[in-house]
Amino acid sequence: MIRRLLRRMIDRTQRSSRAAAPAAPRPAPAETLPEEHQDEDEPPVNVEIDTAQLKAWIDAEHPFTLVDIREPHELRQGHAACALLLRMNDIPERMDELPDPQTRLVIYCAAGSRSYGVAHWLREQGWEDCWSLESGIHGVLEAGFEMSH
Repeated sequence: MIRRLLRRMIDRTQRSSRAAAPAAPRPAPAETLPEEHQDEDEPPVNVEIDTAQLKAWIDAEHPFTLVDIREPHELRQGHAACALLLRMNDIPERMDELPDPQTRLVIYCAAGSRSYGVAHWLREQGWEDCWSLESGIHGVLEAGFEMSH
């Protein structure tokens, strides 16, 4: 657990230091290996996608399930009409509401922090094609999803 927290801190530090430099193209998510296939000394598998990647999946008509993990007070601001609404802390008790583990999941929260942890955890539970939308609800809006209140 501590090793994962340290990896997450290192990953975020590296990401913020790269923010000033032009972004290198990301590998297609299918090219990354599930976490259990990694050596313990390697950095964690990237579980984040940006809005451009989400739009590419939409344009290519790749099926996925959008999962909003925000709290009820955050949902009052609106959520994607097609999203599965599962509060982050309720996910362990509501796993049966998630689609089949072979289904691609895109998890979002307010800003991308909570969804990052949930995507890692869900990968450990068997959802190997699980992704955190790094831009959170703003990425959902930018991708053009119909919103509900």
